Amino acid sequence: MAAETRNQILLRLPQDECVRLRAQLEDVSLSFKQKIYEQGESIKFALFPESGVISLVKLLDDGNIVETATVGNEGMVGLPVVLGDGRALLRAFCQVPGRALRIRADALVAERRRGGQFGELLLRYANATLATLAQGVACNRAHSLEERMCRWLLMTHDRVGTDSFPLTQEFLAQMLGVRRPTVNIAGTSLQRAGLIRYSRGRITVVDRKGLEEASCECYAHIRDEITRSLGRYPRERKSKR
Repeated sequence: MAAETRNQILLRLPQDECVRLRAQLEDVSLSFKQKIYEQGESIKFALFPESGVISLVKLLDDGNIVETATVGNEGMVGLPVVLGDGRALLRAFCQVPGRALRIRADALVAERRRGGQFGELLLRYANATLATLAQGVACNRAHSLEERMCRWLLMTHDRVGTDSFPLTQEFLAQMLGVRRPTVNIAGTSLQRAGLIRYSRGRITVVDRKGLEEASCECYAHIRDEITRSLGRYPRERKSKR
C-alpha cells in the first residue's frame, strides 16, 4: 500500500499484505452526488475512501429518503460483500467530493477468505459500524440539533483533511432529519458563535476546539470506538503515518 494512504483500515495492514493488495486497488475520484451503488442491486466494487464523504441512504416505499450513515477515510463502502451478501441494502453516493481506492467485489471476497490481518480488520470495521449506528440512534433521540450538527461537522472535518469543504443545507437537513429552515437556524447560531463560517454551499471550520466543546459526547464515543475496534497500527508502519 502506498505510504501516503489516509484510509484507516489500509493504514493498519502489515507490509506483506499491503504489497499483495496494492495490485488490486484502483485510485478513483469521487464527484458530488456520484452514485456508488443503488439499493437492491449487486455490489460490483467496494471503496476505501481516502478523502470526501459517502452517504448511505434508505429508500422507503413512499418515496422518502432517510440517511442511515456516512463513511469517510475511517472505513469502507460495500460492507455487505464482506458479510457474505453482495446485494446493496442501501443506496450509496458521494456527498463531499474526494478520492478512494476501489477493489472488485470478487477480489475483496477472495482476500477476506485468505484470512490474515486484512480479513480481520474488515470484520472489526463491521463491528465498529454496528456500534456507530447504535450511538447515532441514541444521539438522535437524546441530543439537541446543534449538538448533533457539531458532531457531524467534526466527523466530516476529520474525513476530508481540510478546514473548508462543500456542504449544502439540503444535505445537512437530510442527514439530521429536520427541515432546511431548521438547519439554517442551527447553522446561523454556530456561525455567530465563531465556530464555523458558511458561504455559498461551503462550510469552513473556524474553531475546531470550540466545535468539540459544543458537540455532544457522541463524537468522541464514535471516534474512540472506531479506533478501538480497528486496533493499533503495525509497528513497522508507524513512522509512515
